[in-house]
Amino acid sequence: MHEIRSALRLAGRSPGFTALAVLTMALGIGANAAVFSVVYGVLLRPLPLPGAERLAFITREGDVSLLDGVDWRAESRSFESIALFLRAWAFDLSGSGEPERLRGVVAEPQYFEVVGVRPLLGRVFGEEDNRVGGPHVALISERFWQRRFGRARDAVGQTLILSDNPTTVIGVMPAHADFLQDDVDLWTPAAVVTPWAVGERGTNNFDAMGRLRNGATVEEARAEMVAISRKLEAAYPKTNRNKIVEPIALVEFMVGDVRRALWVLCGAVGFVLLIASVNLASLLLARSSARQDEFALRAALGASRWRIVRQLLVEGLCLAVMGGALGIGLAWLGTDALLALAPEGLPRRAEVAVQWPVVAFGAAVTVAAGLAFSAIPAIHVLRGEAASYLKSGRVMGGDGARQRTLGLLVASEVTLACVLLIGSGLLVRTFLRLQGVPLGFDPSRVLSAQIILPESRYGEKAPQTSAFERILQRAQEIPGVETAAYVTTPPLSPRGGIGNRVLVQDREFPPNQEPGARARPVLGDYFRALRIPIVEGRAFTADDREGAPRVAIVNQRFARQLWPGESALGKRIAWRDWMPEGTWMEVVGVAADVKATTLTGGDVQAVYMPYVQRDQPWQRFGTLVVRARGDAGLLRRGLREAVWTVDPTVPLEDEQTLDERVAEAIAPQQASAFALAVFAGAALLLAVQGLYALLAYAVERRRREIAVRMALGARSQELLRLVIGRGMALTVLGLAVGVPAAILMSSGIQSLLYEVEPTDPFTYALVAVALAAAAFLACAVPAHRAARLDPMAALRSE
Repeated sequence: MHEIRSALRLAGRSPGFTALAVLTMALGIGANAAVFSVVYGVLLRPLPLPGAERLAFITREGDVSLLDGVDWRAESRSFESIALFLRAWAFDLSGSGEPERLRGVVAEPQYFEVVGVRPLLGRVFGEEDNRVGGPHVALISERFWQRRFGRARDAVGQTLILSDNPTTVIGVMPAHADFLQDDVDLWTPAAVVTPWAVGERGTNNFDAMGRLRNGATVEEARAEMVAISRKLEAAYPKTNRNKIVEPIALVEFMVGDVRRALWVLCGAVGFVLLIASVNLASLLLARSSARQDEFALRAALGASRWRIVRQLLVEGLCLAVMGGALGIGLAWLGTDALLALAPEGLPRRAEVAVQWPVVAFGAAVTVAAGLAFSAIPAIHVLRGEAASYLKSGRVMGGDGARQRTLGLLVASEVTLACVLLIGSGLLVRTFLRLQGVPLGFDPSRVLSAQIILPESRYGEKAPQTSAFERILQRAQEIPGVETAAYVTTPPLSPRGGIGNRVLVQDREFPPNQEPGARARPVLGDYFRALRIPIVEGRAFTADDREGAPRVAIVNQRFARQLWPGESALGKRIAWRDWMPEGTWMEVVGVAADVKATTLTGGDVQAVYMPYVQRDQPWQRFGTLVVRARGDAGLLRRGLREAVWTVDPTVPLEDEQTLDERVAEAIAPQQASAFALAVFAGAALLLAVQGLYALLAYAVERRRREIAVRMALGARSQELLRLVIGRGMALTVLGLAVGVPAAILMSSGIQSLLYEVEPTDPFTYALVAVALAAAAFLACAVPAHRAARLDPMAALRSE
């Protein structure tokens, strides 16, 4: 307690030093606690599901059918239960007010056994509810229960009109049942909603999840499922060829590529804390040198070196605790800022908060940092002799060692700042490259909206075609619309569209090894609406109608893959499973590739075809795109009314401009680059502050020497060179270590880069120049002060 009181009195006598130290520490602790709150919430916090560590997401190349799930359950011994489900299935809610699009999950009854979540009210559906032609039932989410029924308990048993089907609410699921963050409104039985999938072994887009038996591991399950996959491949080669199952832990599936970006961010703020600690160690070491009279008096009065060391450690811990307390407070604001910066698709976003593990982490880091930065001056005390404290107060023993230690500390700050600045520079360069990446289409002034026609009234081709043609006609009449069109899958769609195998006339392929392609049926002048260039041949015309010779437009990737070095025009292709045998489409054009799913990936192999010439009646979904003469965002209401004049029960979903879609695609890289740039900027400021503090301290300690030099005729320019030269020498030393360290560490962010090499010379040169310029400015102030020193006043004070 005596040391604590002394430390607090010392802090009060040096308010400027104390404020600088506390704010520096608060910056480091606050940044680390804020980032750790995100890391904990996304990566480390257990999922809010019973036995979540035994849940595995079952993935494979290609889609999963319900019959695959039946076989997996029969053959697997590693899984206690397995369930298939369709994520983000669309339901149209009608019957009162404007129609509304709801997000649902179509699942097998085993789904709730796997996830282990019980309803708040009512019951889950079972095998008796999961039968073709059975009554429509649904479980609603807690959020929808609140919004639609005001949490009334009599919601169970009420009827909703979902996609024209009266559906009975049988239960209410808690909020954590939507653990995949799909904004789920309801869950329904698979056999009732998707009866066509019950007996079909093919492309059904189902996902799968399983609960491991006690003692089973993901690796054991993976080996077992590979063997089962090989067995199914042999039995059903047409639908299961090369479809190998790979279970992964559910949390691993959920966090995906975010894991690496978060650990990179965690490392960046760790660098900031390390620089802050080094900075404070430098300040405390400099202050301990100025306190030699105090240490001499303590030693003369019988204080041991350990007693003096203990005082220094307590002083450092007091500063750390004050900075840590302020830092934890800043973490609340920092966490909100990070979430505001993060893309909307951040996994487990709702679970991120400053909770007790974050506070415990902040407290641990505070104590560790406090001991670390106060240990360096304490070590110098331990290494000194007691008699040194009684020497002349102006030439203290070990002062040269302190100067060398201070120099190394400042150089290390420059090294750490260099590594962090180079990493942020590489990510900023990636962000700039993505902003200028060729899209293959023009997103400006284009509004898109997804539409799905209910199967009950639009189950056949004729009503589907009629509805979309009338909708496009109404959309074209909206004031301000230049061009309206329709496509099943627009650019930058996560799944890239529905695909099939393609047959090529006069070409033979091994069974089940025909080239695959994504189908993109279009209606209206789609290529003009999105300004996708037709690089060869022609676009579709009004003559490409139903009953006319079938035509197709392929993208460049498909043309290069099938007909390298020759023209694709005139070639004849067909969908293997979607067209009557002997029916062919003639390729009349080649369209430019577009960014199909992400900005960093290319286009998939794609075949465009007139919507009116399709054969599949299930293609009752798609996206309307309208190019505006002005602001596309102003067309939202007009587009809804255009649809509702054709069918007032059909809602629109995902209404956004293509510029907004592009912004969403670039958001993860933008967030990483911005966050890392902020922390790199903080590191630069701390490093510059440390360099300035060192040189200011050196000038103050060498006042007599400088005064003597000036009295003997030294010029101001020589003193400027003396001070600036030392500072720049430390900067060069820091850069000499920092650049190779950055080269070694940049490989860790290589997966986050796009068209930027981890050793990009422009970034390295720019960082080196920026650091050198900042260091020069930091050196200039104390150098100018030394050059203006009055030698007579300095010598009189001696």
